Amino acid sequence: MKFALVLGGGAARGAFHLGALQFFEEQNIKIDAYSGSSIGAIIATSHASGVSAKEQLKIFSSKDLKKTLKFNYFKNGLIKIDANNPILNQLLPIGKLEDIPTKVYVNAYDLKKKQLHYFDQGLTHQLCMASSALIPIFKPISCEHMYLVDGGLIDNLPVKPFLDGKHKICTIDLMPRKINLVKRRSFNPIKKLKKKIFSHWFDNVNYSIQHSNIYITHQNLLNFKMFTFKELNECFNFGYKEVQKHFLDII
Repeated sequence: MKFALVLGGGAARGAFHLGALQFFEEQNIKIDAYSGSSIGAIIATSHASGVSAKEQLKIFSSKDLKKTLKFNYFKNGLIKIDANNPILNQLLPIGKLEDIPTKVYVNAYDLKKKQLHYFDQGLTHQLCMASSALIPIFKPISCEHMYLVDGGLIDNLPVKPFLDGKHKICTIDLMPRKINLVKRRSFNPIKKLKKKIFSHWFDNVNYSIQHSNIYITHQNLLNFKMFTFKELNECFNFGYKEVQKHFLDII
């Protein structure tokens, strides 16, 4: 049975994914297919293209990567990504998804038709940037009559490309749910509204967890901030150790 790796979104917590990939590399665990959302899409596509976990960590830690983020003067988003920055070619060296030697799926949501796509063909930079375009922070990406934004807003753990019975699915989730140690019965209208808004997102997360053979997350991920690059190495090491715990018995 083929081994499929699903990497969820979570911004800078993506270093946890890189720690997991480092362990897979050291143990010579072959990944036959990847699927990713947001930062998970970028990391999955980069790794499928032959860029190692530590090479990616070096790129994400570099000042050059930060220069790809440009202020957008509030035009459909606060920030836009400079797709012409050479550092993106180091991270995503293969121009088209269909030319990458290992199968990879990138999800993104079309605002025009209100439809979620799982792309396995198309321009790599464009689709990875689209999958990471978290509105209203990032500007949506125009692509072939579509207006694409972060696929993680709908399906943060995209297992659906692998529900053919041919894959053993390992899903890594950077967004664990908070555990409430004390249950309160008091009515909170804000929480109720929030739950209603995100109910579809939670349903998709639950669906993905139920259809994963291996599901990896940890409550301590909540301690890592998503929009800072200062904790990348610590998060990388944490990901390595957590995946090691799950896979040593299997190995």
